[in-house]
Amino acid sequence: MTIVESPSYPSSPPATATSYVLVTGVEQAEGARAATALSAAGHTVLAHSFSPAAADALALEITDAGGSAHPLAADLTVESEVERLFTHLEHRFGGISALVHTAWLPGPETACHPLAEIRPADWGRFTYDHMALLFHTTRRAAESIRRTKRIGSIVTVTGLGSPTAPAHAPVTAAGPARTSISGAVESFTVAAGQHPDTATVRINGIRLVAETATSGDDGDTVPNLDSLLARMVDPVSEIGSGHIFAAHLSRPLTPVHAASSRI
Repeated sequence: MTIVESPSYPSSPPATATSYVLVTGVEQAEGARAATALSAAGHTVLAHSFSPAAADALALEITDAGGSAHPLAADLTVESEVERLFTHLEHRFGGISALVHTAWLPGPETACHPLAEIRPADWGRFTYDHMALLFHTTRRAAESIRRTKRIGSIVTVTGLGSPTAPAHAPVTAAGPARTSISGAVESFTVAAGQHPDTATVRINGIRLVAETATSGDDGDTVPNLDSLLARMVDPVSEIGSGHIFAAHLSRPLTPVHAASSRI
């Protein structure tokens, strides 16, 4: 499925009120990049990882740079863990303003291999776990946003493969498993975004592309990830819901280095 549109931006700058943006999967380079970009735009980042050390490392990096971040750890494939995470955020912060979902599971062992080398059991676990974490997190995030009684956004991020891919794989080669899941994530995003409570929740996606490109017949330049994310979580943006937008990276993705202790 290919759905890439140019977003319509309002002329006003992003809102300055304090907002809490949950970024899932900050142990991956895409998640770390999204979190640091949103912090630079003035948001308080709730940095989730499956690894407590990775969440701590990213939160420490943001706070050292003068931003605001809080580390979180949870297994998003488990519904009770997702509920625990959001209940904690609601008790502490009153809910979230936005979710940026980049969470990605690196295994099972053969998931990044060519199709003929993927074990059937690995394929089953890989596809089930990724769709489960997407479903549980998106549904609970929408509920949390509605509780704030303010307009909020859910943004899924796909593209460019995983820094945990085998060393023999090309840099941008994700393999059939990850490519298939990225397509499923985008399909889910469009479907969910076409049937949200549009008064309070917008659901859209970002597809990362390797370099600056043009999109559509009008030749509009694809924006960079940092600026696009800031616009998409802005409550006064008029981008609508149920769309996939393209974004390029103005600087390379870099992996997170885990901290040695919890914050």
